[in-house]
Amino acid sequence: MGNVTIYDVAELAEVGIGTVSRVLNNSARVSKETRNKVLEVIKKLNYQPNAMARGLALQKTGSIGILISNFTSHFFMEVLKGVQQGLKKYNMDLVLYTVSAGDFYDITRKENYIDRILSERRVDGVLAITMKMTEEEINKFKSVKVPLVLVNDLQESNSSVFVDDIEGAKEAVNYLINLNHKRIAFINGCMDCRQGNQRLRGFKDALKEANIEIDNNLIKIGDFNEESGYNLMKEILEETKENLPTAIFTASDIQAIGALKAIKEAGYSVPDDFSLIGYDNIELSKHLDLTTIAQPMSEMGELGVEMLMKSINSQQNEIIKRELVPNLVVRDSCSKI
Repeated sequence: MGNVTIYDVAELAEVGIGTVSRVLNNSARVSKETRNKVLEVIKKLNYQPNAMARGLALQKTGSIGILISNFTSHFFMEVLKGVQQGLKKYNMDLVLYTVSAGDFYDITRKENYIDRILSERRVDGVLAITMKMTEEEINKFKSVKVPLVLVNDLQESNSSVFVDDIEGAKEAVNYLINLNHKRIAFINGCMDCRQGNQRLRGFKDALKEANIEIDNNLIKIGDFNEESGYNLMKEILEETKENLPTAIFTASDIQAIGALKAIKEAGYSVPDDFSLIGYDNIELSKHLDLTTIAQPMSEMGELGVEMLMKSINSQQNEIIKRELVPNLVVRDSCSKI
């Protein structure tokens, strides 16, 4: 006989595959007589159960899907570390769906992946990491009862784990204000995402509360990457050369790295000429002595797994929201004036 399947066992034992599955999983919902009958067939056929076979019987796959925009970025790698840590006790596999095409977020690719995930049912649930999920997309998951948890994002209609980015940005700017900086530039990420909007709001709120006038010429909108930080810092240096800022706040550490490159190319230094503060606390920031706002990246991933597994195992649609608090990490890239 070739590869023996759970269906072969069920046929010979004259039971359903659900019963075979319950025997394999030591369920109490099987009579002693039936259990012994199934076990005898398993022994006779030398059946070796595997995760996929158990999944077919239980309508579970033993895998969770990760929708992610760019798994090569430092931020996402840290979140994925937390996801892997969280999955250790569940013996679940990961199926990774990367939405970016090159360096760009691809909406069409995201939509295609969502449709594929929900039609193929290769996963028991999905973590969407910084994915800008729409209500229509969320409802697709609900309609076929595939649990979904948003990580580093917030939608009122869905379970989410996210960071208080308003307070994070305020803490960064307040730190600079306490060092007597009043002319502070802000290099932000995209404005079509929650993170960019909230960090800009936190930046402005801190200035308002300190009675410092907001200079829109010192606010630059780009993307959360190194090239954006580099190009926008060059713009700031060129456009404000008669009245340069004394401090720069960037919406990501990667942008801060780009800004630092532009500052050095222009003949300036950090922190002597400019104080520089980033956001995220990626591993590289330690080596650059970059003061930054630390996001609990790994914790986000681990908590997202806990929330998703609770939903998968309970089959309940309870909406859970968990807000995490970022904190300031002081290093040597800022100085008092």
